[in-house]
Amino acid sequence: MGTKADAILQDSGMERAVLAGITSHGADCFFEVEDILGVKDFYWPCNQELFNILSHLVHTEEAKTFDTPNIQTAAKVLGHTDFTSGGKHSEYLDAIMDEAGSSKDNVRSLVVAVYKLSLARRGWLAAKTVQNNLQQITGAEDVDAIIGQIEEPIFEFTGQVVSQGAGVVSLGQRFKDVMTTLAETPQDIIGLPTGFPAWDAAIGGGFRPATVNVVGARPKQGKSFFCMNVARNIAANGVPVLYLDTELTGDTQLHRLTSLVTGVDLNHVETGQFKSNPHESEALWGCQEQIENLPIDHFSVAGLAPHAIMSIARRWLSKKVGFTSSGAAKPCLIIYDYIKLMDDGGFKKNLQEYQLLGFLVTSLHNFAVKFKLPVLATVQLNRDGVEKEGAEVVSGSDRIVWLCSNFTILKQKVQTELNEDPPSNGTKKLIVTDTRYGAGMESGEYINVLDKLSTGKLEEGKPFSMVTQSALENRSNESS
Repeated sequence: MGTKADAILQDSGMERAVLAGITSHGADCFFEVEDILGVKDFYWPCNQELFNILSHLVHTEEAKTFDTPNIQTAAKVLGHTDFTSGGKHSEYLDAIMDEAGSSKDNVRSLVVAVYKLSLARRGWLAAKTVQNNLQQITGAEDVDAIIGQIEEPIFEFTGQVVSQGAGVVSLGQRFKDVMTTLAETPQDIIGLPTGFPAWDAAIGGGFRPATVNVVGARPKQGKSFFCMNVARNIAANGVPVLYLDTELTGDTQLHRLTSLVTGVDLNHVETGQFKSNPHESEALWGCQEQIENLPIDHFSVAGLAPHAIMSIARRWLSKKVGFTSSGAAKPCLIIYDYIKLMDDGGFKKNLQEYQLLGFLVTSLHNFAVKFKLPVLATVQLNRDGVEKEGAEVVSGSDRIVWLCSNFTILKQKVQTELNEDPPSNGTKKLIVTDTRYGAGMESGEYINVLDKLSTGKLEEGKPFSMVTQSALENRSNESS
């Protein structure tokens, strides 16, 4: 069978016994083995080639049983001529075919053992990659870049392990278990409630797992205030929130959170003037425990490349959130405020800005899907966003809208709207222009937003349709 100098974490006898069991028991046994093992889980190249030949016979030739002639014919088709008559592996094939295969139960136990050895080898290689990466460090790198060199191979390895075996499933066979679980644990909302119930309904039930939820606004329209309000609302339910910030410092965001929770004027919080006001001082210090217990973590990602940002998020998941047995993150929210071009991460200099932005939002989308968690991201609208109210007003990249699960515009109400829908109902509005899950909004509809920017507080008001309906009812009552 040949030798390999680095023959570690392998057992040639077990690999051979698995292959002998498959050839003895036929296609049914192969399918059971394939649920756990792939070609690369075999250490020895000849065993990899033979498993590939058997896979071809089952999937392409629809073979039910195996014999030497059909294996050699398939080997010739696939270019594995070492297994053809007279080839250097032909005697090895004859020995396997002559070997009395183990029982199916024994084959299953051997398959598990081979998989564990494969898993250990991959972990060993990931650790070796880390060592090789660290040998290239010069000392000029950022700390986060060095940490990324350590983490990337490990996270890639663990991600592959988590996702392995999650292939084709029978929807019908899962019906009873899934419906029983839903019946035993009914919920009012599918995703995380944001504290904006009408908006939750419009986007399909709050922040669903494996989604990127995008809010766009023109500069200085309250994107970050909106994000902090959502973060506070979700964290108040005990759900961890990671706020990845491209603009503001941690101190600035703490000031805003403090003002939001305590109701103390933001300027007084930032300047410390609350100390000279007994009412404000009492309100602020009275909320100390409440604020300290909010599970909101902030990280400034200004200037970092996408892979470094994703590395930070993965570390947070491991330290602060945790994972379910299926590899999904436990309930949590990641906020990315906001999507813009920063460090290109070493990409080609001739790439356009929209391509780099597309890469960033793709990274966010893939991260959300991989760990089955929701992301709230904000984007800046171009100048058309002043007048128009569609997804075409996103600055930089169409891919931002393509990959998000819903897109919402936050903007100031214009004077004609304020004439019909007065400021007491709200001076800002949310318009859901695109959504994959919820009902979305009809043309002309919006959700009122009441803002108290002195404390950074945003509250949901009535949808415009409810305002007009109330006005019609009032006029009808007056006329009668």
